[in-house]
Amino acid sequence: MYAGIASSVVGLSGLFERIIDEVSAEQRRQHELKLKELSIIENSSLRDEFVAQLLLDRVLAPIESAQHDIQNAAKHAQWLAEIVNYYFHDHGLSEEQGHELAAQFRQMAIAITKADSLHDLKQIYAAVSLFSDHASAFKHRTREYRLENTIRQNILNRLNTCIATEKNFQRRSALMSSMQPKAISDRSA
Repeated sequence: MYAGIASSVVGLSGLFERIIDEVSAEQRRQHELKLKELSIIENSSLRDEFVAQLLLDRVLAPIESAQHDIQNAAKHAQWLAEIVNYYFHDHGLSEEQGHELAAQFRQMAIAITKADSLHDLKQIYAAVSLFSDHASAFKHRTREYRLENTIRQNILNRLNTCIATEKNFQRRSALMSSMQPKAISDRSA
């Protein structure tokens, strides 16, 4: 019995270090592959286009992520409309109140998807926050199913992330535009 345990312990000895070595080797292979790709691109006419694509990807990725979060927040508002319409009694609502609250969630989803600017996002965030406060009057027995909780977690948190992303993007674009005239004048000199 002890021999089996001893052999399994011996097999585990140095396992973490071997895993680190394997991960390091894989990272080295990936780095070498990237260097080969870059050397091919460096020696071709595609270099400038490749650099432009990389820059666009870096700049646009946060915006695409924010757009994805906005769409998910709108989807969640639609989902809440369906839930409230069906489980109105569990939230202490009459059937008529459930239908009205569901309609309000659908309006919220529409407003979220129409947000085109940082100002719109901030305005919708404020409106959803106040709406959540009013919806908190309708309490479910279980905290995880309370409307205010799910609105905060799945709508407000996502919108807040988008607002931060949009602010960062605006700062970056302002910085890039302020540096661009200098770069153009440096090239012409």
